[in-house]
Amino acid sequence: MAGPKLVVLLSAVAVLQSTLAFAEELGFGPDLHQAGWRTVTFPGIAAASFKATGRTSLEVSADSAAGLLCRMLDGAQWQARKAHWRWRVRQGAPATDLTTRGVDDRALAVYFVFGARADAGKSPTGLLGSATVTALVYVFGGDKPRGRILPSPHMGERGKFIVLRPADTQKSVWLDEDVDLATDHLRAFARPAPLLLAVIIMSDSDDTRTRNRADIEGLTLN
Repeated sequence: MAGPKLVVLLSAVAVLQSTLAFAEELGFGPDLHQAGWRTVTFPGIAAASFKATGRTSLEVSADSAAGLLCRMLDGAQWQARKAHWRWRVRQGAPATDLTTRGVDDRALAVYFVFGARADAGKSPTGLLGSATVTALVYVFGGDKPRGRILPSPHMGERGKFIVLRPADTQKSVWLDEDVDLATDHLRAFARPAPLLLAVIIMSDSDDTRTRNRADIEGLTLN
C-alpha cells in the first residue's frame, strides 16, 4: 500500500502532467491563414499589416492604420484560463487616452474574447458586437500605468483594457507577460469567465497618424 507521502507526490505529478498537457502555443507561420488566423479591416481606414516571421512569431506594422488579426478557438481551448507571450515595440504611437474613442491609438493589444457557446460560430466583428461577449484587452500603449483597468470606448461595459506596458516603455526590448485570465475577468466584470472563444491581436495608429512596428511571439494558452 502506498504511504501518504507517495500518494501526495503522485497526485502532484498528475496535476502537473495535466497542466503541461493543456498548454498550447498558438502558431502563426509559415502561413497565417493556414494557421487559422483571419485579418479584419475597417472601412475608410488603412489596414495594419500582420506577417508571420516564424512558426510562433508575428511582425505587426501600422502606418496611420488599424486592423485586427483573429484566431477563433476550438472547443478544446475554450477552458483556457491563463496565457503567456512575449512582445516588443520598436516604434509606436504616443501616449493616448485609451478610454476615448477617436484618440485611443496603441502599438499593440491582445484581446481574449469570452462568450456563450452560441457565439462560437460568429465572425470576428459579429463576436465583438455580441451582447453575450466580454473581452479582456491587454495593451502595450496608452498613458496609464501598468495594471490599470480601463473601460473600452468601443465595447462599453463588455470590454476592459488592462495596461501591461504604457506607451513610454523602453523600445526594442523583449518583455514577457503572464496573465491570469480567470482572475482578471473576475476583477474586470465581477463574474467568472465564460468560454474563451477567440484571441485577437490589434495595432492602431490612424488617429495619431503615426507608425507602429512591433513583434509578438510564444503566445500560449493554458
